[in-house]
Amino acid sequence: MTLAHGTRVWRSHLDFVACTGRRISVPENTVRLRRGVTLADEMGNCSTNDREEVFGLRQARKTFFVRSTGGSRALLCPYLLCDRDGGELEIVVNGHSMSIAWSGDRDYWQDRWRPQEIPADWLSPGRNDVIFKAAGDAVWTLLVEESVQPGRSAVSEDGGQTWRTESIGVNDRARGEYMVRLWLDQYAESGEVCSDAVDLLRLVSTGGIAAAGRVDTIRLSADVRTPAGCNTALEWRGGPCPAYCPKTWTAWAPASDSIAPGSAVRFIQWRIVLRTDQPSKSPEVEAVSLSVTARIEKPAARVVGSENPALVRSSYRFSHLQADSKRGRILRDRWHLDDVIRPATSEFEAFLHLRQWVREQWEDGWKMGDIEFCPPWDAMVILSLASRKLSLGMCTHYATVMSHCTAALGFTARTQIMRSHCINEVWSNQYGKWVAMDVGGDANDETKFTYHFERRGMPLSALDAHRAWVEKDFADVKIVPEPPPSIAERFQVAGRLKLFERFMISLRNDELETMGPGEPEHGKISYHFNRYLFWQDPDTAPLPWFSEHTERPGDLYWTPNRAEIHLQQADEPDTLRVLLDTETANLRGFEIRIDDGVWQEKPEAAFEWRLNPELNRLSVRPVNAFGRRGAESSVNVLDIAGSD
Repeated sequence: MTLAHGTRVWRSHLDFVACTGRRISVPENTVRLRRGVTLADEMGNCSTNDREEVFGLRQARKTFFVRSTGGSRALLCPYLLCDRDGGELEIVVNGHSMSIAWSGDRDYWQDRWRPQEIPADWLSPGRNDVIFKAAGDAVWTLLVEESVQPGRSAVSEDGGQTWRTESIGVNDRARGEYMVRLWLDQYAESGEVCSDAVDLLRLVSTGGIAAAGRVDTIRLSADVRTPAGCNTALEWRGGPCPAYCPKTWTAWAPASDSIAPGSAVRFIQWRIVLRTDQPSKSPEVEAVSLSVTARIEKPAARVVGSENPALVRSSYRFSHLQADSKRGRILRDRWHLDDVIRPATSEFEAFLHLRQWVREQWEDGWKMGDIEFCPPWDAMVILSLASRKLSLGMCTHYATVMSHCTAALGFTARTQIMRSHCINEVWSNQYGKWVAMDVGGDANDETKFTYHFERRGMPLSALDAHRAWVEKDFADVKIVPEPPPSIAERFQVAGRLKLFERFMISLRNDELETMGPGEPEHGKISYHFNRYLFWQDPDTAPLPWFSEHTERPGDLYWTPNRAEIHLQQADEPDTLRVLLDTETANLRGFEIRIDDGVWQEKPEAAFEWRLNPELNRLSVRPVNAFGRRGAESSVNVLDIAGSD
């Protein structure tokens, strides 16, 4: 064995954006805590019937507990409605009074959100009380989310002399939190940035194949700036496989100048936890350096070509419909979804058949129906009511049905939300990307037009569409298929792209199993659920009444349904150890193909590959529990020992 050394440094914006992270931002080439904190004691998991009315002597109080003050700005963000234009409301913050008036002319993204800038010095560390008092005969409405804790919302019926936290809301039936949020212009208290998994033996090897051997020592260090009241902690964890596994990996441990990881560790991750006690200050990470010393045997083969891109992972977890879901199977069987996509000759064509079928389930879209009901995000409930014209059917419900039917068939889809509209994004193995599909953009029940965007034959994602809009780059963007003449005027490229000025995704498609958490009556009133993940960029400022925003594309556009191949020299010169990594939901296993042979099942993610003399090819694709195959990855390897 020979002694080998390797290094890797994370320093640039691209290096850090490739890492996952929560409550951090990456301006230019540094990592710091995210600026802008939204305090919310509820998720917005409530409907128009979960309300509190403020009028006469009936007042509402919302209490916030603020960690510390010191920011330059503060925004109080109540979700309000008044029964008349010009109605007045007095808001008292810790004894300081301000008044607002209701206007029917409101910005789309605000609507019922009525953000009010308040002087930062009105707030103090610890308890802060906000009281809402109606003026004159006006009746103001807040929404209430049912919860027992933390009991920070109260009602008074005697002008503020006495308060109760139980039996609040209309008809005294609620106990919970008013939908009032507080945004503070300060840094988050803590956040973290976490690297991808690094193959230590690959780092000290050449030729694209990790050497056989063992890692002796690791040195991890970080260049950080820590103003007074700030600190950082650099940690590591490791294991034998390319993705974290609680069975085989170590727990997080402090990093040091000399780490002996042990013989079972080939892959490691680092993370830096950033903290501050000063709202106006943040630590900054300028670089992270990893040095490795290992004893290795040089590989007897090298990679000479590949289609094996690194997986992109999100900082957020997505809840997929499980393959063993009974209700998922009922949806698939009862509505004959396999018959819907049977004529398709490709996966992408199956999406096109399915989206058109979904749209055709409504004959009276955008009407409340005979029972005046807005269905929850449950495809079977929605379809059962739609067939009898009993309830509201709008873009939200079309997109929900598309998400659930796609998932029940074993494909990958999610619900995507933007300006006054709700669509889907599906993962396409054919194009290797997420594709935005509009199932409910056409309210005309005669045409029932469904479509997606393409630029020079490549379908667009929501982020592609957003960038096209903000950059006003419409060249070569087409609506596919071409809209019929009767609605062509309403389906111009620029007009439809405008809807993507701001967009977010739902982080689940398993509402068939449980409807919560979620936003009941989504789309009937302005968005208020606080678990959507919003995109932000220099042209798209975050909305202060929502907590989750990201400027990292990978958080929205991770890589599902593809395998990444990791190779290591085995003990025999003509044999390689293969490790497979994937982000495939409901994974059953893999299929592999050697050279030009037939595809064969490989349930395990680790196996040995015996090489032929000279050129060899390994192709891999994941297979989920529905039997759906993912995209193909491949590597071409030259057996140096065999060719000699």
